[in-house]
Amino acid sequence: MANEDTNKKKISFQVIFPFLGLILILLLFSILTGGKLFSASSLKSTMNDGIYILLGTIGFTLLSAMGQMDFSIGFNMGVSCAVCCLVANAVSIYASIPAAIATGLVIGCVNGVIVTKTRISPMIATMGMMFILQGGVLVILNGSVLQAPLTMMSLYTTPLKILLLAGGIVLGFVLLEKTKYGRISKAIGASPETVRQTGINANKYKLITYIIVGGICGILGFVSLARTGSATNSTGGTLLFNCMNATLLGGVPLTGGPTTKFRGALLGALTISFLVTGMTLMRISAQNQQLIKGIIFLIAVGICFDRKNLKVIK
Repeated sequence: MANEDTNKKKISFQVIFPFLGLILILLLFSILTGGKLFSASSLKSTMNDGIYILLGTIGFTLLSAMGQMDFSIGFNMGVSCAVCCLVANAVSIYASIPAAIATGLVIGCVNGVIVTKTRISPMIATMGMMFILQGGVLVILNGSVLQAPLTMMSLYTTPLKILLLAGGIVLGFVLLEKTKYGRISKAIGASPETVRQTGINANKYKLITYIIVGGICGILGFVSLARTGSATNSTGGTLLFNCMNATLLGGVPLTGGPTTKFRGALLGALTISFLVTGMTLMRISAQNQQLIKGIIFLIAVGICFDRKNLKVIK
């Protein structure tokens, strides 16, 4: 009986925590910026950053639902952006879009194959891929900045941003909450052995998810190039940290299971997006922003970590 009461308290706190975090960030920066947080220009900035954070967090949540992770998403985005830039210069800006997405898909597929076929820990496998891709970006760009054709930036339009945000939200919600794929993903996170005994090929679902996440990284590589007009070795450098922070702040259990909810990904992504905008409005340097995010990350881990079971709250 006591255990049931404890579990109910954990679940209730997991539901409330993301809302409290978002409200706190909105109130804090609304006061500190004198209301500028909700100005038209600030909301536009939030949307621009939110595309990366939201789509990346959705992908990260799909993996988290089954107890998986991908540390290479930032550099997957970076490599995809670099390839996108090369194709844009060599062929056309329109050919660069499928090139970027295909690059992300291939990298995601490789990650999935390594994790499912070699049984190497997802953390170790994707961390190794992260270092490989980091070197790959340097090789592709020859250690410098590669400029895309000026017409590339004409693709970064408001309709495109709205399409990506709305499409990501709808697709993520449907996949995680309304499909067989989502139910099985959560079941894998809750008990991989039980799923295996039912005859379900868990590795197939893991591979599919890594490919989906890779495709998201490819899309973000194109978005980055269309927004900035260039590919650099720092492209995607903050994606992983932002997505992990958003996932934790959204109350998403990194160990997966049935309590993984899409609303957590959405609320966490909104929280980090407004946090970034608020810190930028206050002219906090990039280095100090990373410091603040690191502190928030530790706080989120400290709050969400279940010391009794040695895992993130499920």
